[in-house]
Amino acid sequence: MTEAAAARYLARQQAVVESALARRFPPRRDPLRRAIRYALLGGGKRVRPVLTLATGRLLGARPAHTLPFACALEMVHTYSLVHDDLPAMDDDDVRRGQPTTHKAFGEGLAILVGDALLTEAFGAMAAAGAVAADRRVAAMQEVARAAGEAGMVGGQALDLAAQGGAPTLAAVRAIHRRKTGALLRAAVRTGAIVAGAPRAVLARLTAFGEALGLAFQITDDVLDAAEDPLTDGRTDQALEKATYPTVVGMAASCRHAERAGARALAAIAGHGEEAAPLRLLVRRVVERAGSVPAR
Repeated sequence: MTEAAAARYLARQQAVVESALARRFPPRRDPLRRAIRYALLGGGKRVRPVLTLATGRLLGARPAHTLPFACALEMVHTYSLVHDDLPAMDDDDVRRGQPTTHKAFGEGLAILVGDALLTEAFGAMAAAGAVAADRRVAAMQEVARAAGEAGMVGGQALDLAAQGGAPTLAAVRAIHRRKTGALLRAAVRTGAIVAGAPRAVLARLTAFGEALGLAFQITDDVLDAAEDPLTDGRTDQALEKATYPTVVGMAASCRHAERAGARALAAIAGHGEEAAPLRLLVRRVVERAGSVPAR
């Protein structure tokens, strides 16, 4: 598969996810549904669900089997963004170029949007009856671990505790591994689990997901520190968050992102042309960090 074909595939999968999410939550007049659609369908790169679909495709899974899990991961991710933006957390005003959910609908409804999306995510996976029960349960367990105390929620707690301090690089890595990396790793592993990947293949793809997750978060740190106009109006610097640039500087952060990207590519080196979409995702992530001038 050429890079152009891989790019077309990723764009198609992004559109597939967008359509599936819109069908899952059709328009209604009640405030909660309007707020859910506002948060969930308001843009975004859909990296996590596309990773699930691309990994499943690599291992021969039917797209219809992986799609419910892909959508569930995006619901979990969106719930986390809605809650992270709240005044009690990051207190952000802008997300994806528009007012954050609590700014548009109020704090109470924003909390309920997150609660609803997390619950509906597990409902979507449980209803994926075309997937064998053992694989379905294993995939749901994977998402639960990545989203809960051992993963994303635990990482957010570490992030809050580190604000205003003098974090070490090891502390920053621990935050990133749980807050962002866990869900990206789960996106890859879920696609592989639904496909019935052998243990050795799952181990390699796990290494791929972990390295990609680190590269992704370092890149986000770099873009935020550079005050890139494409970022989401986040408040990392104002809150003195623990980030790669605050610990090692911008230039070194870009090098860390490149090395993580190289590890991700090495983990899937044994796969042929079918892995082209995954390789392209890695390159796109790393290139975002490389586009920021070192200072």
